[in-house]
Amino acid sequence: MTKTANKVSRMILWIIFAGAVVLGIFSFTEANDIIVKPLVRDEPEQPADVIIILGGGVVTHLKILPWGVQERVQRGVELYEAGYADKIILTGGQVKGQTYTESQIMREYIEFFGVDRHDIIEENQARDTHQNASYSHQIMQKHGFERALVVTSDFHSQRACRVFDKQGINNVCIAAFESESFKGNAFRNIMDFRSIIRDYLATFYYLIRGWV
Repeated sequence: MTKTANKVSRMILWIIFAGAVVLGIFSFTEANDIIVKPLVRDEPEQPADVIIILGGGVVTHLKILPWGVQERVQRGVELYEAGYADKIILTGGQVKGQTYTESQIMREYIEFFGVDRHDIIEENQARDTHQNASYSHQIMQKHGFERALVVTSDFHSQRACRVFDKQGINNVCIAAFESESFKGNAFRNIMDFRSIIRDYLATFYYLIRGWV
């Protein structure tokens, strides 16, 4: 084996080792809590005309919501039950490769939790956060809603609500945090780390597009 090949092999091994160390740190410690802070915007609850719960994908082979979206839904239902608003907009378009929408699956969840179906408005076209805001805004204008409680995951809250701000939507940002039952769960920590890094990249992209 040539010297160059040896150097490349050692470099690859160091990269693998460094990656394993990073994954270990973010899997078995609370490091995610540190790097997520700049992405979080969580404001005090206050009365509004509508609660908007943002979709975040579906586990297609099981046709269920991922953990983070379940937490969004649960937080939105808590606000509804507490009387902060009596209408809920569920925003999320068609799931890739499927015939159903994110909003449809979210509706099934909140109806199970006791939300009256007449209080649910589905927005089933949005495919990203920018469209979540724009299509929800159209619904708000149609129904005469002036203020919304925007509910999404903690790592997504800053970017999402800045998109709503940019579109002139009067909103209160509500972050849905990780359930206590997941604290210390290594697999959940890895998945959250991936989501956090993705949202940093998405924030940069949204800045370039002028969406935030």
